[in-house]
This record gives sequence, C-alpha cells and structure tokens, in this order.
Amino acid sequence: MRRTMQAAICVIVVWFTMFELGGWAVYKGEAAVEATAVELTAAAPAAPITITHTEKQPLLAKPAAYESADDVEIEQAVGKKEPDAQTKPSAIDSKPVVPVTTKPSGKTVYLTFDDGPSQHTEQVLDILKAEGIKATFFMLGEQVEQQPDIARQVLAEGHAIGNHSYNHKYEKLYGSFAVFAEQVMKADDAIFAATGVRTPLFRAPGGTYSNFDQGYFDAMAAAGYIIHDWNVDSGDSKRRGVPSSEIIATVKGSKLADSLNVLLHDGGGHEESVKALPAIIAYYKEKGYSFAPITTAVTPIHFSLAKKLKWSRPAVKESEKAALVLYAEQLGRDRMTLPQPAHTEPNLILHRGEEQLVLSPEEYSLSKGSIKVSLAKLTEWIGGTAELDPDSGVVEAYYNGERIYWLTDFALGGAKGRDEAAIVPVRSTLQKFGLAIENYVYNAERREIWVK
Repeated sequence: MRRTMQAAICVIVVWFTMFELGGWAVYKGEAAVEATAVELTAAAPAAPITITHTEKQPLLAKPAAYESADDVEIEQAVGKKEPDAQTKPSAIDSKPVVPVTTKPSGKTVYLTFDDGPSQHTEQVLDILKAEGIKATFFMLGEQVEQQPDIARQVLAEGHAIGNHSYNHKYEKLYGSFAVFAEQVMKADDAIFAATGVRTPLFRAPGGTYSNFDQGYFDAMAAAGYIIHDWNVDSGDSKRRGVPSSEIIATVKGSKLADSLNVLLHDGGGHEESVKALPAIIAYYKEKGYSFAPITTAVTPIHFSLAKKLKWSRPAVKESEKAALVLYAEQLGRDRMTLPQPAHTEPNLILHRGEEQLVLSPEEYSLSKGSIKVSLAKLTEWIGGTAELDPDSGVVEAYYNGERIYWLTDFALGGAKGRDEAAIVPVRSTLQKFGLAIENYVYNAERREIWVK
C-alpha cells in the first residue's frame, strides 16, 4: 500500500500542477442544477373545490392548479420526465443544465395525518424524513396536551399543523355549534401552547359531509379558518385494525388527479397505517407526483352539503358565530396564519436496482454544477472498497478492477486531519468505475439519482 501510495502521489502531484487543485480535472463540469428553496407565501385561499360525496368515499373532482410555491423543474430544463413504472429512464445529457424556475405542474400529493400526535407519529416522521418529503398533521387538542414534544417536532421538521378539534367526539361537536366552536378554540390554544404558532387549517372529524351545514361553514370562514376535506380516503379508519395491505390497495385503487389530498391517521391503534406509508409514497413517486405540506395558498377541498344531516341540532346562532369570530380577532388576524418553517433540504437518494443509498443534507453538496458525496460511502455502496493512507493523505478506492486515487487537503500540503474525507462528484466517479446514471430528479423537494 505504501509503495502504491508513493507512486500515486508522484503521478497525481505532477497532474495537479497542470490543473487546479482539489481533485482531478476530469471531475469538473458535472451536469447538475442548483435548486432554489421553496418559498411558501401565505395568500388568500382560492375558492374551495367541492367534492360530491357518497357513503363509501367521495368522488374525485379535478382540483385547480397547485399555487403554493415556485420550484425548480429539472425535467423541463433537460426535456426529461421523472421515472415512471412503465417508462424506462433515458440517459442524462452530460452538458450543464440551466436552472428553470417554474410553478409546479400540479401533480402534487398532500399526505395528511389525523388524530395525533401519538406514539406512531414519530415513526411517521422518520419515514417522511428518510423519503425527504413534507406532510400535514391535523392534531387533536387533548393529544397535543399529552404529547407536546412530538407536536413541536412535527413543526421543527418542516411539516404543517392543522386543528382537528379537541377530543373528536362527534355527538358533542355536531350536536351544538357552541360546543363545536369551544372545541376549536380549545384545540387552537393547545397547539399554540405546545408550538407557539396559530394555524388556520382545520379538518372536521369525520369530514364535513352530513356533519357540517352552511352555518358551520360560514362561521368558520368568518373566523379565518380554512376547512380541508380529502379526495383520497386510505380506508385506514373504517374499522379497527385495517391491515396495511388493504390500506395500500385502497390508495392504489383511488382515482388520480393533479392534486391529491390523502387521508391517513397517526393516532393510537394505527400502526398498520405506518406500515403502509412507504408503499404509498413509492406508488405516488412512481406516478410522477411530488409531495408538499398544505399552506394557506392551497385550494381547499370541501365535500358537498348533504341533503340531510346525521344530527338533530338547532341552526347556528349569530351569537355563537360572533363568539368564534371575536376569539380570532382577539388573537389578531396577523397571528391567524400558518407558520412558514425554514426550508429544509431533502435527502439525496441513490438507486441501483433494489438497493438505495440515502444521504442526509449534511452528507452531500452541490458545488460548481456537481453533486458531491463521500468517495468512501459511494464506493462501499456499489460494492467496492476505499482506504485512506493517513501518512500520505491519499484515498484509494477500488471496484470491479478499476482503481481511483484521490488527494485530500493534507496530501496537497494542508494541515493533517483537515478534510481527510474525500468528497467527489457522483457522475464522473461512477463513470470511472464503469457505471452510468440513467436519470435523476433534483428540485427543492426531491433529489434522487438512478444508477444503471
């Protein structure tokens, strides 16, 4: 190893006197796009989409275009589509790609989780983090009081929070608007106490169909709350213990549209929903969807008004409506806005057959048009080896008969121990090993590479 290193250093140092320091010249100019952060700008909500409801599940109405954020569409810039289950990805042009900032095409999934936070919420968060996507959690006030740390974690990880009433008890919520409004306010206060934010997002327990009348809608709107029903019901709450296989099948059997609001649950007893989540995410990714949290700019989905309510109750009184509106006004209209968490970079996911390498934002970078990762991690993932000679500062990587040497800062005269991890461009390093990139997606929400 020592003799090999000495010989390699001699050759490489001569090479580096002809080109710039910091890596071989062959690694320069790798095609990639630097994505701009998504800016979630609060705006007055558009008119809600009305869904005609049946007892089994709501029929799908085509939503308006998703307008919550600008994004970078690499596929538009290079003329490629995201990998589809029935379409083989084509090779990527090696020329540099010019970033193109456009509004999302509208193929967006809003994953929503009701009834938490609970012991299952942290598992859901782990899956979402690994997949590099954001979602929306409609929380119960009493659960937030019991699990305030998890509520804060949801917000800290960039997800949206919505109000789902205080205790989810239908007969109280829908027996009197006065009680309903009291629960809305109590849940609002619980969320604020735990997270320090006020959210205008609201989901009615059981949905609005046959539970809400026009009086409920009008009073909530007057107080600044935005009601969200759904257009994909996963079926994970139609009875206790619905198996994950059935949940997955139900989601896959639902109609597709440009904008999908998917109903799931993270409350107690929904461990099967957690098990089904990775397959649900994979399904929508295969269909070319991106994922986003609900913001105030997202067009809400409402079920149509039922001809007959499930409940016998008096009409909403003006005094009851005024009490809820006064509550909101006392908070200040400026506080009744959804917090916009700082944009967090998604994970970088490399695919090769069934194998995946998931790298956190701290484990990769975009520099001078090149996506760069650890040579050791990349080599080990494809089945090779990488070894650092601590005396020379040279990293030797070997795979399938091909050998690569890389100089760390120390090898180039820097202080020992400084930057001894060899960070290399993905594309050209794989090419050195005889591997190629078939396709990739690199935007503000999703960063994935498919290796042939």
